Parts: sequence; C-alpha cells; structure tokens
Amino acid sequence: MRLTALFYGWIGLTLGACNSGPQDPALHAPTPNIQAIRFDSAFFAMDSLHFEADLAKLVQSYPQFSEDYFNRILMLSSKKESKKILAFYKAYLPIYQATTKVQASKKATPEITDALKRFHFYFPTYPLPTQLIYFIGPLETYGNVVTKDGLAIGLQLYMGAESSWYYSEQINTIYPSYISRLFAPEYIVVNSIQNILNDYDPLVINGKQLIEQMIEIGKRHYILSQCLPTASDTLLLGYTSNQLKAIEENKGDIWTFLSSQNRLFSVDPNLTSAILREAPYNDYFGEDIPGNVGKYMGYRMVRSWMNQQKGNSKNDLNQLLKTPAKTIFDQVDVDF
Repeated sequence: MRLTALFYGWIGLTLGACNSGPQDPALHAPTPNIQAIRFDSAFFAMDSLHFEADLAKLVQSYPQFSEDYFNRILMLSSKKESKKILAFYKAYLPIYQATTKVQASKKATPEITDALKRFHFYFPTYPLPTQLIYFIGPLETYGNVVTKDGLAIGLQLYMGAESSWYYSEQINTIYPSYISRLFAPEYIVVNSIQNILNDYDPLVINGKQLIEQMIEIGKRHYILSQCLPTASDTLLLGYTSNQLKAIEENKGDIWTFLSSQNRLFSVDPNLTSAILREAPYNDYFGEDIPGNVGKYMGYRMVRSWMNQQKGNSKNDLNQLLKTPAKTIFDQVDVDF
C-alpha cells in the first residue's frame, strides 16, 4: 500500500472562466475503464452473529484491499482480532447508514473517471488506478488513499459539513469546523486528483523560500484546474465565497506586504506557516482572509506564467512541474 493519503486534502483553486470547448485539450481523450468497488457495503453486510465466518469470506473476496484496510487503516489483524473488528463494525454501522443516505459515490465515480481521463492526457506515463474502492474507516484516519490496486475513498469523511458526527468533542478537536466544512461529497473528486498528483510527483517544499513554496503549491492548483475544468472556483479553492471575495479585493495589499522586507525570500517557518497553513483567518491580514492565502497568490503567478507560454507549452503540465519556481517568478508578468 502506498500510503499516499489525504485526511482532508490541501484544496486547490481555479480562477476566472472555466476551461471548456477548444480551451480543454483533454476533452476528447479516451475515457479510462475504472470499476467502482463497494467494500463498505460488503463489510457492513456481514452478519454480526456469524462474524468470523463472514469476515473470512470478505477477506477472500477482496484479498488485496483487505490487507490494506485491516492492517493499515483499522490497524487490526483480520485473523487474530475479529472481536475488535466486530466492535468497530457495531460502532460505525450508524455512520455507514448515514453515508448511504448521502450517496456520495453515485456522483463521485463519474466525476473522478472524467478527471482521471484528463490527468492521463497530461501525464500519460502514470498508471491510472483501475478501481475506486469505497470504504468506511475511523473518523480520525484516512479519507483518500492511493493503494497498489486502486484509489480508496473513505466515505466517513464525506458526509456533509452539517453532519453531527463531526461535532463531537473528540472529532471537533481533530477537525475544527473550518476543516470539517470541506467534508462534503463534492470534495471527493478534488481530493482524489490532488492525491493522485502527489503520488505522481510528491510535493516537497519544507525549508524552501516562501515564494518557492507558494509557486510550487500554485503549480498543483493549476494542474487541478485543468483536470477539473468545469468545477466552481470555491469548490476547487476550498475558500468560502466571502473569503475568495475578500482576497480578490485585497490582493494588491497582500502582495505589497509579502514583497516588502524580503518576505518572499524568507525561510522563516513562522512566516511560511502563517501564509500557507489551513486556518480560519490570517494572522497578518485579519478575519476575512483565510490562513492559506499564499496558495491564491502562487496560483495567480503560475496561471499568468502558463498563459504567457506559446504553442504546446501551454498544455505541457509535466514541464510546468519541472520548471524551477524561481524561474517562473523571474519570468512571470502578473498584476496584483
């Protein structure tokens, strides 16, 4: 199991008009053959009165994912700890029932398939998952995992921001409301493509200058916007509409602050954290601006730089990933 996983995902963005029609070069790419596997339904269909026997049948029916699920997600042995697995079964049966009412997978499966079609168009050497495996895991653990045989999606983290399950004292401590508001079905496709991209090209930014971190994150937001060309700005960005409006109205002042006193070239973790971390408000810019405002600024620079490219370079997302952030910063002409 490649533990390339998202708990809630860094949320990307796209700004301005959606890429459709002739601006969407991947529109007519071949659609991949991806099978939806309902491991969650099979798990909770087991009979609690004949649990050990049914558990053995489940493992036999799903040999590859069962190993990942029990050993790495539940962190229990299906052979030796059936009583603990049964306790999880009973505790999470109401959550499974809640997810069946939401029916998140019904919408997510075709959306992910379409997004993976575009991802494969831009990154043809990456072996796409052949399965979308839906499961129910602990609320404290993974919501999106790349495995050897597929992309596994933990529906327990996509029940909708209003779900009461996210507001217990324990879970709210792990996922405060500014995080759990993103636990909606529509974020499955966003988190899935982010996760696939990070599996293809892991994001490594610790210790880099603020401007480099902003642009490296901005690259991924740009790629996400190309794979999800019709998604709304707020969905891809993960900001509220009010936050996005506030950033757009104050982007000039934000840029002036960041570009003064050599802040853009700082490696101070306190500064980079304040500009890039998930937070309900920004320490420097007040309550209307979210903590991770830096991804907006990084994306704007990347989008402008890509728009300045000519010919096939406009669609070469592999080249975008390889281009040093400093090169993009030196070449880009963007007006904040």
